[in-house]
Amino acid sequence: MSLVLVADDEPAVLEVLSQVVEDLGHDVVRARDGEEALGLARARRPHLVVTDHMMPRLSGVELCRQLRGDDVLKDVPVILLSAVLPNGAPEASAFLHKPFEINDFESLIRQSLAHVPQRRPAQDAPSVEEVGHWVAQTLQVPLAAAREQLQRLQETPAVDAGALAALGAQLRSMEFLGRSLHEAARLAAGNVTLQPAEEDLTPHLRHVVEGWRAQVPALPFKLLVPPEPVELRFDPERLRQVFDALLANAVHHGAGQGEVRVELNASKTLVTVRVRDEGAGFSEQDLPRLFAPFQVRADSGTGLGLYVASELARLHGGALSVESRMGRGSTFSLLLPR
Repeated sequence: MSLVLVADDEPAVLEVLSQVVEDLGHDVVRARDGEEALGLARARRPHLVVTDHMMPRLSGVELCRQLRGDDVLKDVPVILLSAVLPNGAPEASAFLHKPFEINDFESLIRQSLAHVPQRRPAQDAPSVEEVGHWVAQTLQVPLAAAREQLQRLQETPAVDAGALAALGAQLRSMEFLGRSLHEAARLAAGNVTLQPAEEDLTPHLRHVVEGWRAQVPALPFKLLVPPEPVELRFDPERLRQVFDALLANAVHHGAGQGEVRVELNASKTLVTVRVRDEGAGFSEQDLPRLFAPFQVRADSGTGLGLYVASELARLHGGALSVESRMGRGSTFSLLLPR
């Protein structure tokens, strides 16, 4: 299974092309204009890009040029679709002149993805979800016992309060890890569904920021939101989970260095939430692994929180991206199509 980015500003065409790709057994991320497609390509790193030429903000040919100039995405094949370019463009890997037959489109998708390696699960091996559920359940018994002993120690006089606080923090961290592991396993297995509703995104973001302000009062948080409501169709509980993961990451990596800045912006086609910290930043080696599950990074993080957030963003048709430099802090951006 491969990841294919499909970009077209006509909703009906976008839906048809995406459905064809999904019917071929691939995952699809959708973009409604060239600029959105470029942002999603940088965030998700697809195996193939399918783009219309005549699109607002960034044309298909301009998108090809931007991808070819990107060190990470320069080798990603691009199928260009156009009714006005008779012979395509040299920046594209392949070309189809509109209108075209669906069979021709399917054949070009297969050819373009022919050399992408496909992973096959081992026979009789337990599923990712089964393993994650087993580990999470197995952790519950010793964690419950440890929590009970901690409560007994807290009632004992002359016990080091600092040591008790540190032990309690470690237990909460392990409990959170167990929940994150179960959630990550369900996401990896494709067994998480959304319960979307049409709501204003602003109060949900404000609620999460206020929660972190109360939890870490010594750290300054700055929230910038538009004066008007940001109406969007989304799963409130799941997006609050994404916001919480981004704030947790900013608090952890900021380490008290400067403020955490949260900014909400909205256009007619895209909602963007940026979370910036002024901490140490990430190395070039860590950046490609930030959204990957079950990886131990140099800072001893597991990456599960960011992986879960990234997958929940994907389920909303969006993506997470990051910009970071060592010693200059990090900015995580959540992109959500309207």
